[in-house]
Amino acid sequence: MAWTRTLKKEAEKFSGIAGLVVHSLAAGERLVRSGDRVFSSASLIKLGILYTLLSKAAEGELSLDERIELTEGTAVDGGLLHKTRPGAKWRLDDLALLMIALSDNTATNLLIDRLGISEVNADFKKLGLENTVLGRKMLDFEAKKAGRDNFTTAADTARILEILHSGEELPPEYRSRAMDILSAQKLNGKLPGLIPLDDPDDLEQLLAHKTGELPGIEHDAGVFFFKSKTPVVVAVLTEGRDRQEAVDLCAQVGRVIYESFREIEG
Repeated sequence: MAWTRTLKKEAEKFSGIAGLVVHSLAAGERLVRSGDRVFSSASLIKLGILYTLLSKAAEGELSLDERIELTEGTAVDGGLLHKTRPGAKWRLDDLALLMIALSDNTATNLLIDRLGISEVNADFKKLGLENTVLGRKMLDFEAKKAGRDNFTTAADTARILEILHSGEELPPEYRSRAMDILSAQKLNGKLPGLIPLDDPDDLEQLLAHKTGELPGIEHDAGVFFFKSKTPVVVAVLTEGRDRQEAVDLCAQVGRVIYESFREIEG
């Protein structure tokens, strides 16, 4: 497979550490490089929170229409809600959209409070994601100093994307909602960075994904062609000193997948 050789070369050129998983769900073709290498998850941990939310909704334990009030002193930096005035009540579904599309940390923390850290971690174990853990809320620096942090791997990230896309663990309507939310991603400088589009909004029909970034960390993971019969799951996790090099690696991976599989789509 030409695309696997190309991606291996791109990963080998990277001066930092890269975990890479590409899985063509239709053909069963898979490329794995350092798939079990544990990274700081950054915002990729939000994929697991999304799963737990949708799973509990599917089981009738909560409603996505349930509302949570944003109270004074709750907001933290990142995303949109920290710029809004306290007092508004947000549906759980709204918070999920903000958590993914804008990587909103306040929305994430509200969902963590509603779901419970232990519940999210229990779902990781149930799904077999042994190297993924939610250890703290977003921007909880005291917890981080105490040694509690969030971790994942490329293999675990790819697996949860497969579940959100087409896994039997969720009913079809909740998988569809997961893809709707992930396709609304507004941070599009990594995997889709080299994909030529006349209108940026066209990307919503092509890729459902989630990014993650911290100092020295640049991740992106998603499902290409998620509405089609030939979806491709991609997870690129990186650690290194050169941020632009890591962003470029994500973009090159996205370009190769787009060019290799779009002909199948046509």
